[in-house]
Amino acid sequence: MHAPDIAASTVLPGRRWPTGRLLHWLARSAGMLRRAPLRLFLLALLPMLVELVLQLGVPVAGVVVSKLVVPVVSMWALLMLDQFVRGGRFAPLQAGRRLRARPATVAVLALLSAVVFAGQVAMAGVLAGPAAAGAFALGDSAVLATTVTRLQIALVLASGLPLGMLLLTTLPRALLDGIPARAALRDNLRLLREGWRPLGAYLLLNAVLLLALPYQPWLLLPLLLLGYVSYWIYRDAFADGIG
Repeated sequence: MHAPDIAASTVLPGRRWPTGRLLHWLARSAGMLRRAPLRLFLLALLPMLVELVLQLGVPVAGVVVSKLVVPVVSMWALLMLDQFVRGGRFAPLQAGRRLRARPATVAVLALLSAVVFAGQVAMAGVLAGPAAAGAFALGDSAVLATTVTRLQIALVLASGLPLGMLLLTTLPRALLDGIPARAALRDNLRLLREGWRPLGAYLLLNAVLLLALPYQPWLLLPLLLLGYVSYWIYRDAFADGIG
């Protein structure tokens, strides 16, 4: 945990970011990726691989189980990323120990992350009916193939973004800075209000990629790597000049 290094204060009062600040976050992410492109790509892919294994390997409840387990894996990956940026090493065992040291925070953050999936299931029900919602919740591809169009799948995927933005910096604030999840949520809401221009552009970029994903599956690659931008948003807002 880096609490001694990072001030516990929130975003500076009255701070306003221009839309072009998104370019700064993209540049920081690109610079980081150049240091270890393959390893960072595999790190970004790790939660998705775990999700795939759980959904295929656990009968009936695999999707639901994955939505609770994968956030924990994502937190482990976040800790490894932070260690790599600060010290040049992913140190997975050290990241695992840090994760196990805060079980209550990890559980709360995992449940908050699962809410995003619940919102997507609800959207599936609105767009295509209860059968489609159940198929999304259970990962029933046979039912989805006959009840849901690619456009509806795209809208369901994108519907998770607004809720996801509520957790944009909540996870790193709670996990890396050691503050309570409620305080991290409050800080994130303040950040969304004060940095709405570049954050809105970031949301729009993600939405475009998600809406196009069912038509162009290769867009999964930039979507995965775009996830690293959220780390640099956190660093810019709460940890300037650290590391």
